[in-house]
Amino acid sequence: MSGLQTQANGGSLQLSTLATINTLAASIFPSQGNIYFVNPEFGNDVANDGSRNAPLQTLARALALATAGQNDIIFLCATSNTAANTTDYQTQTLNWNKDLVHLIGVNAGSQFGQRSRIAFDSAFTGAGNLFTLSANGCLIANIEFFMGVASVNPIGCMSISGQRNHLSKCQIAGMGNAANDISGSYSLQLNGAQENLIEDCVIGQDTVQLGAGTSNSVILFSNNAGTGCTRNTFRKCQIMLDTSSATACLFLRSGATAMDRVNRFDDCVFINAVSSGSTALTHAMAITTGTSPAGMIVLSGTTGLVGASGWNTTASGNVFAVGGPQPTNTTWGLDVAVTS
Repeated sequence: MSGLQTQANGGSLQLSTLATINTLAASIFPSQGNIYFVNPEFGNDVANDGSRNAPLQTLARALALATAGQNDIIFLCATSNTAANTTDYQTQTLNWNKDLVHLIGVNAGSQFGQRSRIAFDSAFTGAGNLFTLSANGCLIANIEFFMGVASVNPIGCMSISGQRNHLSKCQIAGMGNAANDISGSYSLQLNGAQENLIEDCVIGQDTVQLGAGTSNSVILFSNNAGTGCTRNTFRKCQIMLDTSSATACLFLRSGATAMDRVNRFDDCVFINAVSSGSTALTHAMAITTGTSPAGMIVLSGTTGLVGASGWNTTASGNVFAVGGPQPTNTTWGLDVAVTS
């Protein structure tokens, strides 16, 4: 998009409004690509061009206008503290499928419930997940992803199958309605994802009690067409849940071919809301012994666990802990009640 328009009077060149906004915004947020603004409350997909003063209404329209590979930026602007006024509602899975197209929430930068928000329309009854990150090299920051509708069909909040993406300061909350408590459901799925950084994020929710589903989880590792999850890093994340079952809903679940190499949790905290009525878990994870290559989970730094008696359901041999205050294989990183 050149952004240049030729005027008949004198043949002078004049920058269009959108190109002017792109130029100014690029001086603050450097990018070789274009910049689009989305405002769910006041935007318009038909009449507006996505400039600051003429924002689009939906991310789907902005993504359609964006060009893969040139570091286009899409800003999702908060306009209210009321969720209904600041949410881009989806009627189907939003597939973020263009490489190097970045999504940034413009808001106060809170840790929970960011007011730049993506959720399903209340009438959604499909079997898909809310958001799929299939592209590579994307930065996604300051966004709340919330999957919670009165239907037994939606299976998850976010699924990542792309490579070298960076998620920063997002909340990824699945199973936000009791109806979504079905087997196989998740908040975050890594579906053959490779070399992604998930940083300062909140994954899961503790406002809806889960446990009816026999195999749901906050984080799910899956094999995608023969590719296991490889070299993904979770850094300074809070992984949370509320459950009525000691074994049904887990923080992390992984099948026998779901991992290769290493997937790391660095300075993360896993919190089961046991002081608010949640049932203590027997284990935080169900990591099965994998076929070769099995891959591994590495818990490092100050990573810790609240509301569970142990880390893994079996001695699978592919969950490792390094550093931390309790360097034993049975008590590393487990919570200790403070008595005074």
